[in-house]
Amino acid sequence: MRFLFLLLLLLPPATRAASINDEIIYFIMIDRFADGNSDNNQDVDYSNPLAFQGGDLQGITAHIDEIADLGATAIWITPIALQIDHPTQAEGKDFYPHHGYWAEDLTKIDPRYGTEADLIALTNAAHERGMKIILDVVYNHMGFGATMTTEQPDWLRQGDECGGDPITLCLAGLPDLRTENPEIQRFLFDAHIGLAERTGLDGFRLDTTKHITHEFWQAHRTEVNDRLGGDFLLIGEVWDGDRFLAKPYFKNDELDALVDFSFRDRTQKFLSGVYDAAKMGRYLAQRHDVLDGYYLAPFLSNHDMSMILAMIRGDKDLLAIGATLLMTIEGPPIIAWGEELGRRGAMWPDNREVMPWGVRDIMPGAGVERDEVLREQFRQLITLRKAYPSLREDVYEVLYSDKDVLVYQRGEDAIVAINRNIEAQEITIDGTSADQWTLEFSSKPDASRNLFNLPARSARVFIKAP
Repeated sequence: MRFLFLLLLLLPPATRAASINDEIIYFIMIDRFADGNSDNNQDVDYSNPLAFQGGDLQGITAHIDEIADLGATAIWITPIALQIDHPTQAEGKDFYPHHGYWAEDLTKIDPRYGTEADLIALTNAAHERGMKIILDVVYNHMGFGATMTTEQPDWLRQGDECGGDPITLCLAGLPDLRTENPEIQRFLFDAHIGLAERTGLDGFRLDTTKHITHEFWQAHRTEVNDRLGGDFLLIGEVWDGDRFLAKPYFKNDELDALVDFSFRDRTQKFLSGVYDAAKMGRYLAQRHDVLDGYYLAPFLSNHDMSMILAMIRGDKDLLAIGATLLMTIEGPPIIAWGEELGRRGAMWPDNREVMPWGVRDIMPGAGVERDEVLREQFRQLITLRKAYPSLREDVYEVLYSDKDVLVYQRGEDAIVAINRNIEAQEITIDGTSADQWTLEFSSKPDASRNLFNLPARSARVFIKAP
């Protein structure tokens, strides 16, 4: 085992990072998923969307097969550090730190989420199913009024000490950790990386990455490699992240992947009619022009933006097109909890609605409607992505595009055909024979099953016939 560990450290970064492209990541805000232990409920108020709703680590473990059966290979969970014990005010309501990003103490787990033993149980359950657990960690700041603000004020930038550049900015007025200080850096590494060592975590999603220096992230990578091994995954969050913003983080192996905000933005514009299909095709051809072995992680929705289903006015035909794009491009796709079931919260805080559980008696989402047909479409697309490496690799060619129709080939054995129009479309593609391609997925009933006859508002995936 020691020889294998040393070998991992000696491998080129691109080789060590490559497996992340094979992941399908399911993102969960812990408090909004499932309440597995009502005894740890605190500040729960179902009538206040800014309060805790009772979800915890035990709830995820109890219902992990909901995610495994969908086909996800990794679960990204929000931070679990002990949160401040008081609410702030927002829109006239008590705003509690249900999200996990306002830490009181980074060395402790918030009992509202569970215990370290609960986290170990979750990682074990995931590993038994061949899945990974990726923990969201915050290196940049503490919560409003955290004890550190008075007991160790020299560790933080506050008030007039806050600067105007990304590194010294006090994001949203939060106490900003002086991460350039070696003593604070050591404290942070031991808190987060130490937890990963003890619990068997497989990766971190790094919050507010751009608000910390590249020197910090380079030291962080070295520490991670030394203590957790070269296959521990690091996914960074840079708001508006795209191929251009990713490059500085990839050139020195600071991250394995960067969350791809550009994909969400372009896809929303395409689905809403702002972009035509030809422009979307040109974007997809260029979006992943980054250093080999590193990846942009595309998503449709997250916890800081309106769900894309709300942005496209609840049109699930369009959402199925978006899901098809998501599952047939390079980089590990991210699915926000309940998106596959039609969760459609719009502006904050509605974008953080609870997991829909339908008739199942699982709080806090018991009785919330689920769309099982949509979930099955996501499941089929995930199955295809896993079965055909070309759908997740880097060979991409637009075969046809116009205002509403986009057809692109992935590698040698897959074609994706999308029709955004409200009417069926017939096309021709020079040099391509429809007889060579077998329909494996269609978001709409498709009697013809022909590559050149596209149903209205549909997305389809064809595989080359043997």
